[in-house]
Amino acid sequence: MSRILIRLLAELETAGILAALPRQSRYLLRKQGNIALPRLIAAISEQGYYLAPSAGLCVERLGGIRPAAEKTGLSMNTIQALKQGHATLRSFLILAVAHRSRVRLQKINPRAALWTAKENTWTTPPSLLQQLYPLLPGKTFDIDPCSPSVGPAAPVRAYVHYTEKHDGLRQSWGKGTCCYVNPPFSQLRAWIHKALAETGNGVVSILLCPARVDSIWWHTLVADRIPVVMLRGRLHFGGGDNCQQKAPFASALLIIGGSAQLPKRVADATGGWLASIAP
Repeated sequence: MSRILIRLLAELETAGILAALPRQSRYLLRKQGNIALPRLIAAISEQGYYLAPSAGLCVERLGGIRPAAEKTGLSMNTIQALKQGHATLRSFLILAVAHRSRVRLQKINPRAALWTAKENTWTTPPSLLQQLYPLLPGKTFDIDPCSPSVGPAAPVRAYVHYTEKHDGLRQSWGKGTCCYVNPPFSQLRAWIHKALAETGNGVVSILLCPARVDSIWWHTLVADRIPVVMLRGRLHFGGGDNCQQKAPFASALLIIGGSAQLPKRVADATGGWLASIAP
């Protein structure tokens, strides 16, 4: 691990990040990486960089929290904290060594938010939403549990909007409601699990996600388990400054809950194609 830390320190110095840190933080960083990870990540971000790979990716590719804990010798609480961007740089480096990853600085790409969800304000194209509204009673979703704003300014037409402050992952989505979910892509697994759990209350969710059919989360959570509508072309997402960016990936809608006819209705409405699922 010491070699990884030495290499990272050199990159931080070259990028001017080391000099920007307070003296005490530089001391803790050089002392086996005993610096709070959020503090370092904030300093890295201010200089236009991010730390790769993410802790969440390392945990996922090690098989989840429990396998990652077993392979690293770290506690499950520490692994969970790392997934949430907490713990120390030292713990992160131990995780990266177990994953056999090269920890490095990467320059932030303006389009990177579409890949990594570091920017959480990328909103659904209005044209896609306009195709979905006619499928709903009252042509309005009941709840948007991960909205960037509330009220008329919210991008999704819904009776209730939960923003990051409300934390839609912890809130009930009601009973028998129909929800539209455009989650931060860095938390896809958590939002899919939440939508699946809410089906116990009769909740129907239409969840927008990247069609990453080669990823672990797709194979473990989606394939042969959830009806999928593959959308045609590349969506143009809206940003916080009302700009539009073409996604560098294909997108899909996961239809979680609802009638057996709903996935086909969504596919017909959006012009997408319904992926087959096992009976």
